[in-house]
Amino acid sequence: MHQTNLIKAINLLQQKGIPFALYQHPENGETHLIAQAEPVHLVHNIKEICYSSGFLVFPFESARTGVGYFINSDLFADTSQGLIDFIEKVKQMPNRASVTSKIESYELSKQAYLKIAQNLIRRLKNGDLQKVVLSRLKVVKPDNRFDLASLYIRLVKQYPNTFVYLFSIPDVGTWIGATPETLLSQKPGGEVVIMSLAGTATFDKNGKVHWGNKEIVEQQYVSEFIRERLLKLGIKKFIEEKPKTVRAGHLAHIQTIFKVDGIDADKNIDKLVEALHPTPAVCGLPQYDAYSLIEDVEPHGRKFYTGFLGPWRLNGQSDLYVNLRCAEVNNDTLNLYVGGGLTADSDAEKEWQETELKAQTLLSVINNKSSS
Repeated sequence: MHQTNLIKAINLLQQKGIPFALYQHPENGETHLIAQAEPVHLVHNIKEICYSSGFLVFPFESARTGVGYFINSDLFADTSQGLIDFIEKVKQMPNRASVTSKIESYELSKQAYLKIAQNLIRRLKNGDLQKVVLSRLKVVKPDNRFDLASLYIRLVKQYPNTFVYLFSIPDVGTWIGATPETLLSQKPGGEVVIMSLAGTATFDKNGKVHWGNKEIVEQQYVSEFIRERLLKLGIKKFIEEKPKTVRAGHLAHIQTIFKVDGIDADKNIDKLVEALHPTPAVCGLPQYDAYSLIEDVEPHGRKFYTGFLGPWRLNGQSDLYVNLRCAEVNNDTLNLYVGGGLTADSDAEKEWQETELKAQTLLSVINNKSSS
């Protein structure tokens, strides 16, 4: 019953052109829905919405512009309660005309990707910078039976412990994804949890992972970055847990958790978000040099890929995630965004293969196959 009503709600929101977001929270497995009665406006600084509740969506380039979007929780429901009432209220809302902009599809060939990656690795070996994240697009044309609501439900089933989301902002875009990486989470008591997640590997037949020096160093860069940013903000009361291997679908990553004291975190929450984005896990080091290089060498705009998004100030809690394993939705096309971190120890061919593995997170579900 819940599934039928959820599909009905998603289809209705799309038909009416209403700004909305829905997401599965990894901790409770429930889907939460948010819709805004009025058109969504730009947010020019996190501080503007510090005391508002809704769903926050900031693109990668907000690192330079500071600009993002915020969907107010005018309507709110979840799959355990309020869904039928939510649907009835959406029915009463007026249809909103919107223009579907054509999405770019700058798909790199393997040869073109390898050329860019090899040039970047050369620069890394020369010591120009420590790390840079190179991304690419994979254009997918689903069959005629493709249905966005059904895709969301399949993603939730396939990745029950992952942040799975779908959002649509008229005249801006519609995106869907299943991301394993938390940027920042603030609990009702005020404590903030920050995740350092980097390094990618596959499990062997015994369920073990063998980490190379490249992946270990790559993850250490992210942890060092977070540590430095906290201290720079004058935040000294934090706990740093030991690195551990975590599973994200069929892939493994190295994760370190930072827990920040609630008093220190609460008064710095907007500054914290701005200081952490973009982390070396999605951009590189030094941050400014890596960001500039990415804009120079990638033929596509990243848009919301490697930006951050999530529920903000809902039920006393905020959960922001780095937007990985995601796709931009057009009428008949999906642009899948995938990337990987390059260091001086990288091998271009292996990096290509890593992006292919990451693409399977969504591809396996789009094609209705298991990715285990």
